[in-house]
Amino acid sequence: MKKKFSLVMAAVLTLSLALSACGGSSSSSGSSTGGSSASSASGSAAAPSTGAITLRLGHVVADGSSLDKGLDKFAELVNEKSGGSVKVEVYPNSQLGDNTSMAEQLQFGSLDMMAPSVAALSGFTTSTAVFDLPYLFKNEAAAEEVLDGEIGDKVAEGLVSSGFQVIGWMTQSWRHVTCNKEVHAPADMAGLKIRVMDSEYHLAHFNALGCSAIPMAFSEVYTALQQGTIDAQENPYTNIVNSRFYEVQDYVIQTAHIYDACPVIVSKITWDKLSDDQKAAIQEAVDEAVTWERAEVKADDEAYRKVVEDSGTTVVDLSEDERNAFRTAVESVYQTFYKAYGDEGKATVEAIEAINAKH
Repeated sequence: MKKKFSLVMAAVLTLSLALSACGGSSSSSGSSTGGSSASSASGSAAAPSTGAITLRLGHVVADGSSLDKGLDKFAELVNEKSGGSVKVEVYPNSQLGDNTSMAEQLQFGSLDMMAPSVAALSGFTTSTAVFDLPYLFKNEAAAEEVLDGEIGDKVAEGLVSSGFQVIGWMTQSWRHVTCNKEVHAPADMAGLKIRVMDSEYHLAHFNALGCSAIPMAFSEVYTALQQGTIDAQENPYTNIVNSRFYEVQDYVIQTAHIYDACPVIVSKITWDKLSDDQKAAIQEAVDEAVTWERAEVKADDEAYRKVVEDSGTTVVDLSEDERNAFRTAVESVYQTFYKAYGDEGKATVEAIEAINAKH
């Protein structure tokens, strides 16, 4: 089920969240029930729920984007597999706040679920840092093997202490640069003011290329490009098209610098209130939805590229050698990561490189 707010409902939600954060009830109409309300200001968990519940799931990207469609599919499957005992309402387009705000709401238990780009969690955990490294994955097959295997499981385990239960890994596919000049080499990026996510390694990546990297909320990017506050941005095709960034940019440079993993996260407060049957239904639903969404993303990428090209915006395909030159130019980002995470961090990257070699 998809919910869209009026201004009045947005105000009611804001007040409800504020009261919840202060220990007030979050069980009024328009809020989730059962598994979605914090049991107290301290966040202590109540007994597992056995009745029907509604869970609210927020994300920042546009209605109809690839990720949004995948989350709608997830909501449909949860209803089906739980026999109607669990329903999920999907709120797209930052209706429940930006990623930081929603993550904080999950920690309080005043929001049940979210599906951010993994970099948006960097302020809450160090667990996901490895996935912020540029040019980490060779292709989709390698990325999916990593996310679905031991490395992805270990990253997910690292989020539990922050109050997040990861139940699956969706994606927005590869992140690419858009700008108003043709780019083929790292030197071509020098001087660009580029919007990036507020992640240490995303900032370091583009600063290493001579850009001026500027963190900014996703909802502000189109206007900033239109007004010339920034020259460039980086996002997957689904966001480039659904947020119409291509309308105010002359080029899409297919850098494929990040495989944009999007964990589907449940608040630990919510998760601990669910019955075993409810958890099983949700997990089965997300497993199916992840497979469906990844296939949908690949199909959408082809269609979205055609939209961009038909608009008159030029798509620049980097050769393998050109892309490798970008990877070499950002080696300092890896060295910073190794300093922070030592032998364990280096071993993780080496394990990913071994998986890359298989594909």
